[in-house]
Amino acid sequence: MDVRMISRVLWLRSVLRSRERWSRARLGEYQRRRLALLREHAYARSTFYRHFHQGLARAPLAELPVLTKAALMDCFDDLSTDREVRLAEVEEYLETLRGDDRYRGRYWVSATSGSSGRKSIIPSNAREWATVIASYARANEWAGISAGPLHPMGMAVVSSTTAWHQSARVAATVRSPFIQSVRLDAASPLPEIVVRLNETMPEVLVAYASMIRALADEQLAGRLRVAPRAVNASSEVLTEETRAMAARAWEAPPFNVYAATETGGIAAECGHHQGMHLFEDLVIPEVVDENYRPVPPGVAGDRLLVTVLFSRTLPLIRYEMTDRVRLATRPCPCGRPFRLLESIEGRTDDLLTLPAQGGGSIRVHPVVFHQVLDLLDAAGWQVRQEDKALEILVAAPGAGFDPADTARLVQAALASAGALPPEVRVTIVDTIPAGASGKRPLIVAAPGTS
Repeated sequence: MDVRMISRVLWLRSVLRSRERWSRARLGEYQRRRLALLREHAYARSTFYRHFHQGLARAPLAELPVLTKAALMDCFDDLSTDREVRLAEVEEYLETLRGDDRYRGRYWVSATSGSSGRKSIIPSNAREWATVIASYARANEWAGISAGPLHPMGMAVVSSTTAWHQSARVAATVRSPFIQSVRLDAASPLPEIVVRLNETMPEVLVAYASMIRALADEQLAGRLRVAPRAVNASSEVLTEETRAMAARAWEAPPFNVYAATETGGIAAECGHHQGMHLFEDLVIPEVVDENYRPVPPGVAGDRLLVTVLFSRTLPLIRYEMTDRVRLATRPCPCGRPFRLLESIEGRTDDLLTLPAQGGGSIRVHPVVFHQVLDLLDAAGWQVRQEDKALEILVAAPGAGFDPADTARLVQAALASAGALPPEVRVTIVDTIPAGASGKRPLIVAAPGTS
């Protein structure tokens, strides 16, 4: 356990807690000050930003160019504000990472799985890393998860156990005598995960959203016999069907958490479950369309741009994420000053491009598949796009399941959406296969079609 880091996190958590009582006006003023400091730091120390924002030093945020993941990684060395932080060295370090080892003795480095394309690699200094951890602690606290000398807690986290995955890095940093944390690899066979959870009986269950659905199905079937008092879902779209299954399984609604390797926590639900509060004291979010124009609350955007106010090693200003999110039109009754995300609908990368009935092509929103497949009595589903066909995997369906009928219903839904329905093959599987990080995305687009 890194005592200095834990002390820093506890102090930051108290700071974050105090901001939850701010007014919107005070929050806005804080954002302006922090943004000014971030830009000043970037222009003084990053060769990349001096060129990228040339002539725009006094321009408002909305007029600055968008930073893509490709630009982040292609220009990593120039973007870095520490001349000793170099991509080739960082990649070598990640190949042999063990536990809480730090790059050059002072940087915690996390990386994405690359499931949506190229990896992002993010080094964090002590202040940045403490803020990332404090952001997750905020989400846990809102879900009623707290631990201390008088209240020790057992937690099970079902996600990636790869050393460079952010959740594994956080766990390696914050080992605590007050939290008995068991980490299970989401890519492991589901029966093995069920056995381990039954052995440990966690009070808190944290998992990918797709894993929450699979585990809820196991609980309802009687094979899983845990009684968590808090359930957190993260990293994937939490569908209404999964939310309902989890509530039936554990008699409490799950708490949705939105986070990313590049940002740490972005948003989380409070006990009102009216949407996810954006962590606007840590990031400035912009919901935009495919042309980077802002969209109003109630309308789903095509991209989310985030400016990470605490980023210093790799400053992230208007960084592009391909998540489709929608801002809520009403505030939460809890009174926190942060705006609400009404929903996360998936990644733009996972919209399927199919031939259109009138010629050309059409992009099919995941909701088309949800309308049919969420109604199935099954432990999960996944749509996989192939060259000229769609394969639909259905995990452990109930008695009476008809693959041919499901294929016809999916084709009819695609036709109603304006697509020329392709061949649809329905395959029954024991469990939805996991990717390298253990995630089980609902929609898998064919490479190069998004």
